[in-house]
Amino acid sequence: MANNIDVPEVKLKAKDFATDQDVRWCPGCGDYSILAQVQRSFPEIGVKKENIAWVSGIGCSSRFPY
Repeated sequence: MANNIDVPEVKLKAKDFATDQDVRWCPGCGDYSILAQVQRSFPEIGVKKENIAWVSGIGCSSRFPY
């Protein structure tokens, strides 16, 4: 006997991809707008948060995985 439970899909929003950490980039840095756009576009892609991996470099870009 199979027990199937229908679990409603949760719609993610941009704030679900935000962090509670202080973002530390120089004022006027373009990384702020890149981060904001990534946070806005991930919910549209529809991929679960646990299926996303981010690999960063060195320097300011290494702080991108906020």
